[in-house]
Amino acid sequence: MIKQRFDDTVPGRMICIELGGTQQRVQLLSLISIESNLKFKTEEIIVKSTFARVVICLVVLALSLTAFAASKNGAVTSADKHMTFTPPVKAAHTGVEPDAGLPIIFSLLASKDPKGLYFCCEGYTISGANSVIAESIWVAQGFTPASSTTTTKLTMAISYVTGTYTDVILGIYADCSGIPCSTALWTKKLTLDTQVFGACCAVEKKTVKPGVALTGGTQYWVGVTTESASDIWAAWNVEVLDEVDTTNLAYDDGGTGWGSYATNLGTAVQVQ
Repeated sequence: MIKQRFDDTVPGRMICIELGGTQQRVQLLSLISIESNLKFKTEEIIVKSTFARVVICLVVLALSLTAFAASKNGAVTSADKHMTFTPPVKAAHTGVEPDAGLPIIFSLLASKDPKGLYFCCEGYTISGANSVIAESIWVAQGFTPASSTTTTKLTMAISYVTGTYTDVILGIYADCSGIPCSTALWTKKLTLDTQVFGACCAVEKKTVKPGVALTGGTQYWVGVTTESASDIWAAWNVEVLDEVDTTNLAYDDGGTGWGSYATNLGTAVQVQ
């Protein structure tokens, strides 16, 4: 009998166990990636066999068929490169309250908790074509204003990971059949200089000038892209405000065009 077990805590790892006979206890070694190093942890499992044969199939970074597609400065990506993870930074955490005054058109910032506006250590990958990710990955967050208005400010949590480039391009896009239109309504460079990935809870702010008119009940997108020669790797932090209701996200891998999907894990952004 052959049994397979997938461990969700280490994406991409598969343990294949071939067994038969009486019950005995054995130990398996599993690989987990911490920064760019590989360390071992021990798992006890129960298998049946006097003459048990155990085959461990590991898909790991060190073997190029990776569970984590990239690793740098303690950060790693998921196998599909869309998510970036890191251990929390031990220092430089500070509470931040988003700006008051301007009406909020859309927000996924947990503004009632300035010491926990978003999750410090997980985000959607933003990368340039020349980054260690080895391709450009762009992300857009969908939002729908309740009534017609004009947006004049964006506040968001985008954290720098690595690269000689330290800027990304923010954009506001109209919706074209459920994805961002190819041409933005407004764009502006944003330098990521508030904090490194793994800290909380600084935010990046950008004035939208001139303001962009929005029609109530119509979906728009806040997009984060990169310059053509960019080597930046950044992470758009995930939100912690609402993990129940779905929100629309879009992504573009390698400049192939936008695709969209619904998820209950949105990005840390506020539109005013």
